[in-house]
Amino acid sequence: MSKRPSNSNFYGQSKIFRASTSLAQVKATVFGDANNLDVSPFTFALSDTEAALVYLKCKFPIENFEGKLPPVILVHQIYSIIKCKTSVDREINCLQAKGVIRLFKLGCEETALVVINSDDLVNHITQHCPKKPAINRFLNNVILKVQDVSIDKALLQGDMGFSQQDISDLMNAGLLTLRSAGSFWFSFPNAGEFMRSYLKGRKSVLRTIRKCKFSEILQFELQQRKLEKSAKLGILYHIHDIIGAELVKCVETTSGTLLRLTKK
Repeated sequence: MSKRPSNSNFYGQSKIFRASTSLAQVKATVFGDANNLDVSPFTFALSDTEAALVYLKCKFPIENFEGKLPPVILVHQIYSIIKCKTSVDREINCLQAKGVIRLFKLGCEETALVVINSDDLVNHITQHCPKKPAINRFLNNVILKVQDVSIDKALLQGDMGFSQQDISDLMNAGLLTLRSAGSFWFSFPNAGEFMRSYLKGRKSVLRTIRKCKFSEILQFELQQRKLEKSAKLGILYHIHDIIGAELVKCVETTSGTLLRLTKK
């Protein structure tokens, strides 16, 4: 019987990662591919959360969206790599306070808390929004400085001096969505396309697992499955999603990591 290759050799050769990849392996890959990955504005004294963010960012299939989206990372995807949620949440808040990343809460009935690199966000808004003074002011003075995922209309119109027409321009550009009569969610252009693809892809992956015997499948086998064409985010993105959201339980077996649905 041939000897099974070690994890380190397998990952080093193929660059295909399990969602249950260890943090050490993630960091080794980030540093090993430093010349090929965009790690700015992070330094090489990466924290655990920063390393996970860089890894997940480089796995985002940006080419599938034809430039319509920046790399969008779900906060709970980081939990699939780092098990201490409190530590992740604390560091995410710290990175946002430093202006390195921006948090958004997307969706209506099903919501998602997502992270976008600040530089990627600025480039995305610059490319996809009309050149209007209100949008420039919003980009420079609001979206990267206000830490919350939402903002009150009174604050926009009062201290920040945005008129009702300005607010309409921001909504039309996809930078604000209505939360209530007196408040808005922060957003970004084409966020709706991301959510549609995300929800379709998640449902497709869960449906695939549900059809398997005992509603479980080896992760390696799942990675070979093809999703519907509308699920542009890809299988690996959704494996990190369902593990981090605890929709599946990871069970280590002699054949590899088994993903078992927590709700059948």
